[in-house]
Amino acid sequence: MSDVVLQSIVKRYGATLAVDNVSMTIRPGELVALLGPSGCGKTTTLRMVGGFVGVSEGRIRVGGRDITHLPPHKRNMGFGFQNYALFPHMSVAANVAFGLEMRRLGKAEIQQKVNAALDRVRLRSYAERLPKQLSGGQQQRVALARALVIEPDVLLLDEPLSNLDANLRQEMKDEIRSLQRNLGITTIFVTHDQDEALSVSDRIVVMRQGRVEQDGTPSEVFDTPRSRFVAEFMGVSNLLPGRLEGRDRFRLHSGEAVSVAANDNQGDQMVLALRPERIEIREAPASGGTETLEARIEQAVYRGLIIDYHIKTKSGLALTARRPAPAAGGSQALDAGQMVSLSWQPGAAVLVAE
Repeated sequence: MSDVVLQSIVKRYGATLAVDNVSMTIRPGELVALLGPSGCGKTTTLRMVGGFVGVSEGRIRVGGRDITHLPPHKRNMGFGFQNYALFPHMSVAANVAFGLEMRRLGKAEIQQKVNAALDRVRLRSYAERLPKQLSGGQQQRVALARALVIEPDVLLLDEPLSNLDANLRQEMKDEIRSLQRNLGITTIFVTHDQDEALSVSDRIVVMRQGRVEQDGTPSEVFDTPRSRFVAEFMGVSNLLPGRLEGRDRFRLHSGEAVSVAANDNQGDQMVLALRPERIEIREAPASGGTETLEARIEQAVYRGLIIDYHIKTKSGLALTARRPAPAAGGSQALDAGQMVSLSWQPGAAVLVAE
């Protein structure tokens, strides 16, 4: 297992700054997700680690060794591409063996390693098939076996699940996480899907416009976003602007004053980030929650196991609240037009910079 250290790396394309002074340390055996929208610099960062893109400034170290200017074939890294990049004219076994043949290993050793790699991804019986004879999920597993068979110091995965349907995506998320944990390979996983990042990673690095916006565990990034951008990207749908009045009182622009967890944040332009599932909806006046807002159900959106309620308070503040559907053990569904009261605990809402 090797650590990966990025020291103030920069990538310029002419006047365009694709990656801007990014630093991070990935511990041995850790799986770190680089998360962000298209064009944020996450794939460029990954490709600089792999040696496919040159570094304009900064250093990259793996296991204490400076690899900044080494070509890809001298970095001992496995790379999983978004489009699998399998050789269409070669069998599954030949695809997996390719990297070993380039390292000039003996035939017996290659065969042994290929069999072991295909066993890991449960594709030994498909060894003689061509890629076109496989499903998308099977092709992805072949690509993963090919990346792992060379016993890399670091595994780099670039949007490896984006071409799969929902069921296969879930299966491959579990597959990748299980293999990575069992083998203990330091892994960098690029994705634009926050659910993927939350479910597979030890740590998430959220990127925006070539910079690191937030770096933390999945629970830290999900529960305590540090900026409006991170809150929105991690799925917070209630972002309520306003200003602090003291350390624990927040005045919304819509007029309501609500309690927040005591903090030292200051500034006129703040946003209260409140997840839909943290809002309690009651048909009677609320009790137990710190806040009580009277509101009207505008729309109920059924989503299988949950129902999203679009709600408007008397002052015109629009909110989304979420609770389990009756089929999932939730209470009876509410109807559009119904009057309700809303409440939440002070710690349920996070103050972030506008």
